[in-house]
Amino acid sequence: MLAHRFVAFRRQSTVKFGVLACSFVMLSCDRMPLVAPTGTTITLVTNANAVSVNGSTDIIAVLIEGGVVQGVDNAAVAPGSGTPVHNGTVVTFTTTLGQIRPAEAETVAGRATVRLTADGRSGIAKVTAFSGGATQTIDVNIGAAAAGRVAVTASPQSLAGTGGSATISARVEDAQGNGIAGIAVSFSASRGTLSQASAVSNLEGIASTTLTTTQESTVTANAGGATGTVTVTVKARTTVSISAPAAAVVGVPATFVLTPGANTIITNVNVYFSDGDGQSLGAITGATQVAHIFKVPGVASIEVMATDSEGGTGTATAQVAVAPLQLSLSVSPSTVQRGSLVSFTATPSPGAVIERYEWNFDDGRGTVVTGPTAYVTYTTAGPRAVKVRAIPLGGGTPAEATTVITVVN
Repeated sequence: MLAHRFVAFRRQSTVKFGVLACSFVMLSCDRMPLVAPTGTTITLVTNANAVSVNGSTDIIAVLIEGGVVQGVDNAAVAPGSGTPVHNGTVVTFTTTLGQIRPAEAETVAGRATVRLTADGRSGIAKVTAFSGGATQTIDVNIGAAAAGRVAVTASPQSLAGTGGSATISARVEDAQGNGIAGIAVSFSASRGTLSQASAVSNLEGIASTTLTTTQESTVTANAGGATGTVTVTVKARTTVSISAPAAAVVGVPATFVLTPGANTIITNVNVYFSDGDGQSLGAITGATQVAHIFKVPGVASIEVMATDSEGGTGTATAQVAVAPLQLSLSVSPSTVQRGSLVSFTATPSPGAVIERYEWNFDDGRGTVVTGPTAYVTYTTAGPRAVKVRAIPLGGGTPAEATTVITVVN
């Protein structure tokens, strides 16, 4: 019991002595910066490993005492072991390119954050953070040094047969695919002329020039150590062909095949039929089928006009002989008895699309509109002239069929 009281007295005395000692040298205590203790590790992370020549990014130093840091990415840091250093631990930062503001920062929950700002020069900024005996360095690519890829496009990429101009756009991207601004891009072309041989990328990372040529040309763009190319082609005159059937029938869909010429970019195709109908197909890239139902018999003509991406046109024509719609009529049973049910069936040309059938059964009812099969019961005996008209889809020239039956008792 006495021993425990003695130990408690020693602890209280030690604490009081420490506070008293610090109070005597208060000025020295306030001025002494708190630095990382021995065994501390520093991990540096940044929210952007690539910065434009006039850009900036945060640099975060994570200080873990008595352990290592694992699972580091741009969003979070998770300690593998150990604990964050005391709040207020001073971390000093330096860089070989650009500026660090502030040059010193104090930790909060083990993290100290500063900002690296580029100064208009390209290169690799080596940012170093140190506190006590702990130190760490991270590389940040600035300007052209950050260029991991140059994506080059042309608009349009295919010129008309007489040549023309195309806008060449080179997008300078970092390793993550982000556009980089303020990068000098040089251009060269295998044929033709360029409006400017060099340009600086804008806020979206794009630098542009204009190619004028009458021949196929490959344009190369260089930015830092990255290179990209695009080929601008010059195509032949726009052509289109049409394949038509040898014959057609009123009311029966006829199929035509339209084929654009080689190396032709078709943006729209219009088809005109001599019976007044027409279709707009839009863009086609290969053989395309078009179906049409002719309304009248005779020799029909078809004209096709194709428009390419530069406004050039190509035409093709064809003719087809259109036969009249055929219609047959059958009756069942062959002997029609008064008071019994008899059916009539109208059969048009194979494949015909019929809008309606108009029947007259010679029984006093007049015209009856129904389908291709009709059922009738006659109440009186005698001959009957049965007539049917088939009206094609769209109101084309109809076909007619007639038969005479005898109703017996």
